[in-house]
Amino acid sequence: MRKRTLVVLGSVFLLAACGGAEPEATPQIPTLTTPAAAASATPPAGAPVIRPDTTWDEQRVMQQPFMRCLQEKGMRLTTDEKGLLDLDPGAPGNQRLTSRDDPAYADCQKLWPVLAPELDETKNPYWADDNENYHKCLVAGGKPLVKENGEWKVGPGFDTWEPDEAMEMECQATAFDGRKG
Repeated sequence: MRKRTLVVLGSVFLLAACGGAEPEATPQIPTLTTPAAAASATPPAGAPVIRPDTTWDEQRVMQQPFMRCLQEKGMRLTTDEKGLLDLDPGAPGNQRLTSRDDPAYADCQKLWPVLAPELDETKNPYWADDNENYHKCLVAGGKPLVKENGEWKVGPGFDTWEPDEAMEMECQATAFDGRKG
């Protein structure tokens, strides 16, 4: 899996620059709040945008138009405890509809949430730096991750670690701020 930060997803504990030097001028990354966003980062029509502060529940809600589209194309879905549609991987024919080559999937794909430019590795010139800061923040927050050969991986205790959405969202929103450093 490419080093891609979610919501998911998803998502640096007060890692702040110290010192008195003026920060270097950095190019603006288009976001939902910058005028350039409309021209350079226009998502497909109907696709919601996952921002650095989008919660896991908000992302699930954003996926519902895509799920309804798949359902209309014949995919059997389940409903979770919150009443949201979800994939039913055991339903016959579902593997065909989730194939990227299937026209039904392609018709629905335009409704899948897209990443804001800050979270998109192909659009954020500081993505590698932001991703490093994000993982350092997660470690500072207690998530058992280790860095091996330049890659972040799960570490000892990961299987018993309780997810902490608030901490992960804070790390994501702080690290992927569209600025260098």
